[in-house]
Amino acid sequence: MQFSTSLLIYVWIAHTIEEYLVIRYPIRSIDGKHSIPTVPYVWPNGQGDVAKFLKGEENGNAWGKEFGRIYRIWNGTVGEIVVTDPQHIKAIFFDSDKHIKATNNNAGWLMGELLGQCLGLVSGATWSRLRVHSSKRFTHSAAAQQVPDIRTRVNKHIDHLCSTGSLSRKGSSFLDPVEDLKYLPFWIVADLLYGKLSSNMEAEMKELSKLREEIWRRMIRGGMTRFGVARFLPWGPAKDLREFKTRWAAFNRQAKDACVQSCQQTPIVEMFAAVDAGALKLEELLQTCDEMLFANLDVTIGALSWNLVFLASHQDFQDRIRREIIANTSNPGDQAKYLRDSETLLTASILESSRLRPLAPFSVPQAAPTDRRVGPYLIPPHTNFIIDTYKLNVQHEIWGSDGQTYNPSRFVGAKASELRYSFWRFGFGPRQCMGKYVADVIIRSLLVQLMKGWRLDFDGDDKDWERKEGVWITIPDLVVRCERIV
Repeated sequence: MQFSTSLLIYVWIAHTIEEYLVIRYPIRSIDGKHSIPTVPYVWPNGQGDVAKFLKGEENGNAWGKEFGRIYRIWNGTVGEIVVTDPQHIKAIFFDSDKHIKATNNNAGWLMGELLGQCLGLVSGATWSRLRVHSSKRFTHSAAAQQVPDIRTRVNKHIDHLCSTGSLSRKGSSFLDPVEDLKYLPFWIVADLLYGKLSSNMEAEMKELSKLREEIWRRMIRGGMTRFGVARFLPWGPAKDLREFKTRWAAFNRQAKDACVQSCQQTPIVEMFAAVDAGALKLEELLQTCDEMLFANLDVTIGALSWNLVFLASHQDFQDRIRREIIANTSNPGDQAKYLRDSETLLTASILESSRLRPLAPFSVPQAAPTDRRVGPYLIPPHTNFIIDTYKLNVQHEIWGSDGQTYNPSRFVGAKASELRYSFWRFGFGPRQCMGKYVADVIIRSLLVQLMKGWRLDFDGDDKDWERKEGVWITIPDLVVRCERIV
C-alpha cells in the first residue's frame, strides 16, 4: 500500500509539472490549429540525460514512431525540439555561430560545475573571447603542422602494445579498441596543451581522469545533482567534485610553471597569461582544458574504435585501404601528406564509420536567436533544438536503400556542400567542434600504422556488436583479432 501511494504521488507530481510546462512554453503550428507533439515529462530528469544518451538510440526510434519527425522532449524542465530532416536542420543551423548553447547543457548544477563555463557550452561574446585564447593549436593549419608529433605518439603507443600489451602475443592477438587505445588521444591532446610532462604529472593526470570519469557518470544519471542544493552534501559527487577541482587547478598551475621553466611556449602558458591580463577567468581556463581532455576522451575513443570494428568486419574495404596506404606512404616524406589528404578512401571510411555510429544519439542543445519555421511549426526564439543523429545519419532517405550498410565509397568525391546539413559529426553551420581537425589526424595516423602492420578481423556480423553500458558516448564492447602482416 505504501509503495502504491508513493507511486501515485510520483505520477501526480510529474503530471502536474508537465501540464504547467506545456502551458508555460506553448509551441503551435503556423496555422495555430495544433500543438507540437511532446513526450510526457518524467520527474525529475524529463528525458535527459539517461533517456537521451544512455538509451538514446532505442528511445529515439520509439519517440520517432509515436511523435513523428518533429517533437519535443524535456531535459529537466527545459524543452528541447528534436529534428531529423536536413531541410529543417538547414533552416535552424545556418547561423549556428549566433546560437545560444543551453545553460549547463540543460543537465543542471553538477554539469555546470564541470563544464558550464567551457568553450563548448558558452555563447556570443564569451565564446568569441574564449576561442581567441584557446583555439590556436586546433585550427586546420595547426593540426597539419602537428602531424609529425601525433605520428610519434601513435607509434610509441603501438610499440608499447607490441612489446608488453595486447599485440605482444605470437600469432593472433586480440585488441580491445576501447581499453587498449583509450588514453592515446588523451595523451596527444595533453602534449598539445602542456608540452612534455614528467612521469609524475602523467600519473597524476591518469588518476584525475578516473576521478573525473566517476563524477561524469553521476552527472549523467541526474536526479539530485541537477539541483544546487547538492553542493552542500558532505559525501558522494559533491565531495569528489571538490577534490577534483582542487587537484585539477593545482595540476594546471604546475604544468604552466614547468613550461615556463623549460621555456616551452605552450597553450597553457598563453592561457594563464590571458588570466593574468584579465582576458580569461581561471574557471574558464580550467573548464576549457577539462573539455579538451576529459570531456572529449570518450568522444575521440568512440570515433577511433568504431573505425577498427568496421574495417575488421569488411575485409574488402580493409584490403583496398591498405593498398592505398602502401601506395601513398612508401616514401617517408609522403606519409604526412597522405594524412593531411581529405580525398582518400581512408578518409571516406572514417566518415562512413561516423555516419553509421554517431558519437551520441542526440546532439547537444542550442537555441536560435530568432523564431524558426520548422515544418508546420513556428518555434519561438531561444527554444533549444537537438538532432536525432541516427534518424539523420542512418535512417533518412537521403542515404538511399543502402543507408544502413557500410559503404565508404559513398563519400568518395562527395562535396562538402552536399553533406552540410544531412550528416552530423562535428556540428552544423559556422560553429563546429574546435578539435575536429586534430581528431581526424589522430584517427588517420592510428589506422595507417595498424593497417600497415596488421590484418584486422572480427568473428560475426554487426548484429553481434555490443555497446558499452553506462557510457554516454556510443562505444563498442568487443575485441578485434589482429594478425601480423609479414
